[in-house]
Amino acid sequence: MQVQLQRPPELLAGYTARPDRYDELCQRIGSVVVVRPHWRDFFHGVAAMPPEELSARRAALRRQVHENGITYNVYADPRGFQRPWELDLLPFMLPASEWAQIEAAVIQRATLFNHILADLYGEQRLLQEGLIPPALIYGHSGFLRPLVGAKQPGDLFLHLYAADLARSPDGRWWVVADRTQAPSGAGYALENRSVLARALPELYRATGVQPLVPFFERFRDNLAALAPAGALGDDEDPLIVVLTPGPYNETYFEHAFLAREMGFPLVEGQDLTVRDEAVFLRTLDGLQRVHVILRRVDDIWCDPLELREDSALGVAGLVAAVRAGKVTVANALGSGILETGALLGYLPHLCEAVLGQKLRMPSVATWWCGEPAARDYALQHLRELVVKPAYPKLGAGPVFCRDLPEAELAALAARIAARPFDFVAQEMVNISQAPVLAVDGEAPGERSADGRRSADFPGCSMVARNVALRVFVAAGADGFRVLPGGLTRVASGSDMRIVSMQQGGSSKDAWVLSPTAVERPPQHIVPGQLAPPPGGLRRLGLSSRVAENFFWLGRYSERADAAARLGRETLARLGGLAGGAAAAPV
Repeated sequence: MQVQLQRPPELLAGYTARPDRYDELCQRIGSVVVVRPHWRDFFHGVAAMPPEELSARRAALRRQVHENGITYNVYADPRGFQRPWELDLLPFMLPASEWAQIEAAVIQRATLFNHILADLYGEQRLLQEGLIPPALIYGHSGFLRPLVGAKQPGDLFLHLYAADLARSPDGRWWVVADRTQAPSGAGYALENRSVLARALPELYRATGVQPLVPFFERFRDNLAALAPAGALGDDEDPLIVVLTPGPYNETYFEHAFLAREMGFPLVEGQDLTVRDEAVFLRTLDGLQRVHVILRRVDDIWCDPLELREDSALGVAGLVAAVRAGKVTVANALGSGILETGALLGYLPHLCEAVLGQKLRMPSVATWWCGEPAARDYALQHLRELVVKPAYPKLGAGPVFCRDLPEAELAALAARIAARPFDFVAQEMVNISQAPVLAVDGEAPGERSADGRRSADFPGCSMVARNVALRVFVAAGADGFRVLPGGLTRVASGSDMRIVSMQQGGSSKDAWVLSPTAVERPPQHIVPGQLAPPPGGLRRLGLSSRVAENFFWLGRYSERADAAARLGRETLARLGGLAGGAAAAPV
C-alpha cells in the first residue's frame, strides 16, 4: 500500500505503509491514507525543510553523537568493538491520551512484580497456593536461595523496571519482555533527547514534549533515601555507587554517563570490599562506607563467595552484607528471576490474586512448555510460534518456526518433548513500523550483508522500519513514576523481525506530547543536564584501583618516551655511519 499524501515527492518516495502492520505515521480513512493527528505538526515542519537542510541536520546529529562519545559495544563487530551509537533524526511520537494508558499499565506491572519478588523471597505464599509453579522458580538459576528471607527497606525490591512494548497490527500495545534485573537504556534515552533537541530545536519547542530530566532527578534523590536505617550520622550524606562490569560491557557508556550525571562514583567489583558485613569503597583516603549500590551487574555475578564462584565482577561477601541489612542494592539481588518469559502466561491470574485488578496491558500470548497442556498446544501449533529458552543459562536466541525446514522443525519438537521445562512458545506478532530518515542513501543502522550502507533511497526520504519501545519505571516514596517516553529501538532492515541493538539496530528519541503547553525551567531547556542534588555533589578521593592505573599509565608513558628517544638516537647514529661509509675512499 503506497502512501498518497500532499507532500514533497522525495520525502516519502520510499515509504510504504504495509497492510499487515500498524503504521505509526499513517492511517487509512476510507480509501485515503493520511498522517496521524499527533504527527501532523512535526511532519509538516520536516517536510518544509529543503533536502540540503535535512542532510545538514542529520550530519550535525551524528557529529554530536561522536563528540559526546556515545557508543554501544557490540561483540565481534567488524567495525570495531566500540560502535558509534545510531540515532535517527525523526522521533517516535505518542499522544498524551495514549501515553496515559501506557503509563498506568506499566505502573501496575511494576507494582505487581514488586509484590511477587517480596513473596518469592519471603513467605512464598504464591508458590504454596499454586499461583506460580514451584518447578518454574526452583529450576531457574535466577532464583537466589541465599537471599530468601533477606529484608529490603520498605519492602521495595524493584527500584528500576523496564518493559519492552510492541504494537500489534490492530494498534494495541503488548508487553514482549520484562527487565527487572539491571535494566539498560534509560541513560541512552536521556542522551537521545539531549542530541535530538539540539538538532531540531524549533520543532522540539513547538511540539510540546514532556521533559525527561525530572524523572532522573527524582530517581537520584530516591536512591539516597534507601540508605540502611542507622547507618548515617546526623550530618552524613549516603554514599551511592554505580557498580559496573567494566569497559567491555555492551552498555558501559551508559554506566559512566549516568554515574556522571547523577554524581555517583563509578566502581568495579575490585573497588569494593566487605568488612564486618558492611561494604566499603577503597580510596586513597582510606575505606569509605557504601550505603547504596546501583548495580549494572547481573545477579549471579555479584558475589563470588555465595553465588558464582568464578566471578571476577562482583564483591565477595555482598550477599552477607545484604542479609545483614547494612547495604541496599538496587535492584535487589535475585530480581532477575522475573525476566523469564515462562512467567508471562501466569500474570493475568496473579494480578487479580495479588492486586485485585485485571491486567491493564497483556503480554504477548505465551506458553511455558513445562505445563503439559501448554506443551501439547505448542507442539501442535509449532509452525505458527516463536520458541525461546525459559532459562537464561541456556543462552539460545528466539527461533521463528515458520522459517525452519521440516527436518529442523521436527528436531526442535523432539527437544521440546524431551525437556519441556526448558522452552517457552510465543505467538508471532507483526510489530508496528515507524518512519526513519534516509539521507544520501543511508538509513541509521541499515547495512548490507558485507557491512556497507544501502543506497536504495537516494536523496532525502522516509523509509519504514519495525520499532519497539522500552519504557522505564522508577520507585519512590510516593509510588512508581514512569519516564515520559523511553528508548525506541529500530530494526536495521526492512525485513528484520528482531529489533536488537546487538544485531545492528538503531534508536529514536521517544516524544510524549503534553496535553497542555510545557513550562520548562531554564535548566531543562537543554535536556540531559541534571540539576545538582540538594546537598551538592559528594567529592571523594580517587579509588585505589584508579590511582594504581594512573601510576602504571605514567610509568609506561615514561618507558615509552625513553624507548622512543633511544630509537631516535640509534637511527640518527646509524644514519651517520651509513653516510660516513659512503664518503670513505676505496
